[in-house]
Amino acid sequence: MNRNVVGAIFKRNFFAYFNNPTGYVFICLFVVLSSLAAFWPNDFFNANLDNLDQLNRGLPFILLVFIPAITMSIWAEERRAGTDELLLTIPAGDFDVVLGKYLAAVAIYTVALVFSMVCSFVTLRLLGNPDVGLFLATYFGYWLVGIAMLAIGMVASFLTGNLTVGFVLGAVFNAPLVFATFADVILPTGWVVPGWWPHIFGQPGDVWYPATAVRNWSIAEQFRDFGRGVIALANVAYFGAIVAISLYVSMVLISRRHWQGRRQAENMAFHYSLRSVLLVIMAFGLVLLCEYRSLRADVSSEQLSSLSPQTRQLVRDLQPKHTVHIDAYVSSEDVPESYVQTRLNLLAMLSEFGALNSNKIQVQVHNTEPLSEEADRAEKLFGITARNVVSRTQGVIKAGELYMGVALTCGLNKVVIPFFDYGTPVEYELVRSIATVAEQTRKKVGVLVTDAKLFGGFDQASMSPTQNQPIIDELEKQYDVKQVSADQPITEKYDVLLAVQPSSLAPEQMNNFVACVRSGQPTAIFEDPLPLTPGVPGTDAPRQPPQQNPFMGRQPPLPKGDITQLWKSLGVTLPGGLVVWQQYNPYPRLSYFPPEFVFVNRDLHAAEKVGGWVFNPDDAITKGLHELLFLFPGSIRQSNTSSLTFKKLTVTGVDTGVVNADEVMNRSMFGGGGLNPRRRWLPMHEEYVLAAHITGTLKAAAMPMSDQQPEVDQLSQAQPGGLPPGHPPVGTAPGRGVPGQPAAGAKPAAKPVDAKINVVLVADIDCIYRDFFEIRNQAGDPNRGDFNLNPDNVTFAFNALDSLAGDDRFIPIRTRRPMHRTLERVEAATQRAREDFVTNRDTFVKDYEDALAKIEAQFKKELEDLQKRQNVDPQQMLIEAQMIQERHNRLLQVKRDQLQKERDLKTRDIERKLTLTVRGVQNGYKLWALLLPPIAPLLIGLAVLVNRRAGEREGVARSRLR
Repeated sequence: MNRNVVGAIFKRNFFAYFNNPTGYVFICLFVVLSSLAAFWPNDFFNANLDNLDQLNRGLPFILLVFIPAITMSIWAEERRAGTDELLLTIPAGDFDVVLGKYLAAVAIYTVALVFSMVCSFVTLRLLGNPDVGLFLATYFGYWLVGIAMLAIGMVASFLTGNLTVGFVLGAVFNAPLVFATFADVILPTGWVVPGWWPHIFGQPGDVWYPATAVRNWSIAEQFRDFGRGVIALANVAYFGAIVAISLYVSMVLISRRHWQGRRQAENMAFHYSLRSVLLVIMAFGLVLLCEYRSLRADVSSEQLSSLSPQTRQLVRDLQPKHTVHIDAYVSSEDVPESYVQTRLNLLAMLSEFGALNSNKIQVQVHNTEPLSEEADRAEKLFGITARNVVSRTQGVIKAGELYMGVALTCGLNKVVIPFFDYGTPVEYELVRSIATVAEQTRKKVGVLVTDAKLFGGFDQASMSPTQNQPIIDELEKQYDVKQVSADQPITEKYDVLLAVQPSSLAPEQMNNFVACVRSGQPTAIFEDPLPLTPGVPGTDAPRQPPQQNPFMGRQPPLPKGDITQLWKSLGVTLPGGLVVWQQYNPYPRLSYFPPEFVFVNRDLHAAEKVGGWVFNPDDAITKGLHELLFLFPGSIRQSNTSSLTFKKLTVTGVDTGVVNADEVMNRSMFGGGGLNPRRRWLPMHEEYVLAAHITGTLKAAAMPMSDQQPEVDQLSQAQPGGLPPGHPPVGTAPGRGVPGQPAAGAKPAAKPVDAKINVVLVADIDCIYRDFFEIRNQAGDPNRGDFNLNPDNVTFAFNALDSLAGDDRFIPIRTRRPMHRTLERVEAATQRAREDFVTNRDTFVKDYEDALAKIEAQFKKELEDLQKRQNVDPQQMLIEAQMIQERHNRLLQVKRDQLQKERDLKTRDIERKLTLTVRGVQNGYKLWALLLPPIAPLLIGLAVLVNRRAGEREGVARSRLR
C-alpha cells in the first residue's frame, strides 16, 4: 500500500465534496432528518427517556438515502468525467485507489455524523441529563452502520458510470440488510424441524425460527446492542466483515480491466467469485466465533445493560442436565410510557443472558402482537396472555393490550413469568427463574400456620374463600414451600422457617414453636402489636373465636400461648401494647398518612440532622435497601442480661414516640371504625429498633424455668385457677412422686441442653402483605398519580429469608435498581399543570361529596324533628317519615345528577387544559429540535459559498462583474 497515493486520493475526494456548497446541503438534510426521526415522533415524549431510541429505529432508513448520495459519485463521476483512466495510470495499486476513495467517503460521513451528534447532544441536554456513555456508544454504532453501508454503496458505484443508476444501485444493494429486520413478514415465524433435516437446525420436533435467523443478521439487530450502551466484539466484527468483503469486491471490479476480454476471462471471473464466496464464509465464521467468545462491554454510566457479577457467577456455577430455553413474548416497540423502561430492561437482560453462555442458556425473543401466531403459541404452550394496560399519550388516556411474558424450560421443568409489571426487578426475576428451572432440588421453607393465614382460608365476614398471600406465591418460585403446624412438636428441619404473628398460637402450639426455635432452626419472625390485616389479633389483643355474631353476644376469646417465653429465649422485649410513631414523611403529597406509618429511608437522619445509619451497612439483609415502610409497628429492645448477639437491622429516627395500641383505632361491634383522632401520642425522642438479627447460644442455666419444664407449664395453664384436681404439686409429673425424689423405676432426667438461636425478628407484619407486592409491581408508574411509592419491603423480607437459609446468591441482585435518564425539563415544565389537575379534580370531588352530605344531614334533621314531636299517632308518624324519605330520594337523585354533570364538565375542562399544556410543551421542544440542528452546517456552507464567490472575483475587471 502506497500511503502517499492513498492520502492524495483521499484529499482530492474529501475537499472536492466540501468545497461545494451542495455538500453542506446534503449534511443539512441529514441532520434535519436525524432530528425529525429522534425528537419529532410522539413516542419520544411518551417514552420519557433522554436517549435516542427513536433515531435508532429510523437511522438505517435515513442512511438508505444519504449513503448512496455519497457513494454514487465515488467512481461513476470519474467515468462520466473521463478521469478514471488518468487515475488508473498513476503509479498506484488498485487497492490504493479503492482505499483512498473509501476513506474519503468515510470522512465525509463522519463529518455529517459529528454535526448530528453535536446537535443531538445539545437537544438531549436541554431536555434532561443524558447518559454520556450510552450516547457515545450509540453514535459509535451509527458510525459502524454508516461505514458498512458506504462500502456496499462503493460496489454499486464501481458497476456503473451513471450517477442516477449509481444512487439507485447503492440503495438497492443496502436494502436487504436494512429490511431484513422485517423478515417475519415474508418468512414463517416457526417451523417444526423434520427428522431428515440437518441437526444444525435442531433436533426433530424442535421449532426452528427462520424469520428470527434472518432478522438476527440485519443491520438493525446488529446495531441494537450499541443502542443499549453495549459494545460487543461480535457486532464490530459483523460491520468490519461487511467492509472487508465490499472493499475486496470493489478491488476485483476495478482490477477486471487487467483480464477482461482475454481468453482466461471466464476462469478469472470464476476464480475471483470463488474467492469472494470464501471470504464471505470466513467472515461469517469470524462473527460466529466472536459471538461464542462473547466479549462485551457496557459503557453506559448507569450500567443498564450489564449483568451483575453475582448473576454471572451464579450462571457459571449452574450445572443443568439440559439447556435452559428462554422464550420471551414481548410486544413491539410501541408500548405505553409506563412499561417502556421495563421492556428495555427485559430485552437488555435477555440479550445479556443469551450472550453469556450459549451452551447453558438459549434465548428466543418473539415479537408478539394480539391475534398473531406468536400470541396463540404463547397462550397454548405457556399460558402467557396479553395484559390490558392504560397509558397516557400527549395527555390523552388510552387503553391497549401488552405482551411481556417469559417462559423458561429445562428438560421437564418449567417456570413461567406471565407478565413483568412496571416495578418488577427484571434481572432478579430472570436469574431466579433460571436457577429454579435448572436445579433439581430446592431449599425448603416452612411457613408456620397461625391466625395470619398466609395460605388463605375462609373469610367469615364475606363468607368466601381467600387466596394465598403473594409472599407464598413468590416463595414458591424459589423454594419448596411447606405448611408447618405447631399442633405437634416440630421435628422436621427446614432451611428457614417463616412465622408471622406467632403470638396467635395456642399454648401447646407456642411451646412447640419455642422448642423449635431453640433447636437451632433458622427462623424469620414477624410480630405486630396492631396488625391491619383483618382477623389477626395484635400481640396483646385477645384471640378471637372463629365465628362472631354481634347479635348473639360475645363469645369468650380463644386461649393464647405465652409469647414472653419466646422473648426470654431471644433475650429481647417487644412491648405488645405499644405502637411506634414517627414525625417523618418524605412524600409531601402523602401528608394524609398518619404518623404511625413509619418511613425509614437513607435520607431520614439527614432530614433530622443527626448522624448514624438507619439500615445496617454491614449486614447483607439491609445493605442495599433504600426505603422501608412499616404500618403501626412495634419496637424491639435487647434485654440487659442477654448473652446473645443482637444486631440491629433497621432503626427509626429520633423524632419518635409511642402510643397505646388500644387507643389507635375506634372499635365497634362490627369491626373497623377508623383512626381515633383523640389518641395520645407520647413523645420519646429516641431511636427504635424495628428489625434485628439475633444469633448465638443460650445456655441452659440461663433459660426460664418454664422453658426447661414445659410439661409443668402446660399443666399450670390448663386451668385458670391452678392445677387440675388431684394433680401432684408443681414440679411433679403424674406418677413421679414428690418433688426432688425420683419415682420408682423412673429414668434419670435428661441433662438440659443449650439452645442455638438464629432469628430475624421484625416488629411488623403488614410490611409483607399483599399491598406492598402491588406497590412494588406498580412503583414509579406515572399513571398512579400522587401515590407513587417504591419501598423495599418485599426485598427486605426475601433478603432476610435468603440470609437465614444460607442462600445469599440473589440478595445483591434483588437490591439492584437500574435508573434510566428521563426528560427532566419536560417533566418540570408539565409538573405544575399536573399538580393543578390533581388539586382541582380533588376539589371537585370534595365539593360533590360535601353537597351530598348536606342533603343527608337535612334528611336526618327532618327525621329527628319528626321523632321529637309529641302526641303524634305512630301510624301518622310512619306515613310522614315515608313521605320525607321519598322526597329526600327524589331530591338526592336530582342533586346527584346535577352535581355529577357539573363535576364531569369541570373535570373534562381541566383534563383538556392539561392535555393542551402537555402538547404545547412537547411541540415547543419539537420545533427547537427541528430548527437548531441545521443552523451550523448552513452557516458553514454559506461561508464556503461566499469565500468561493470571492475567489472567483479575484483578478476580474470590474466591468465584467455583474
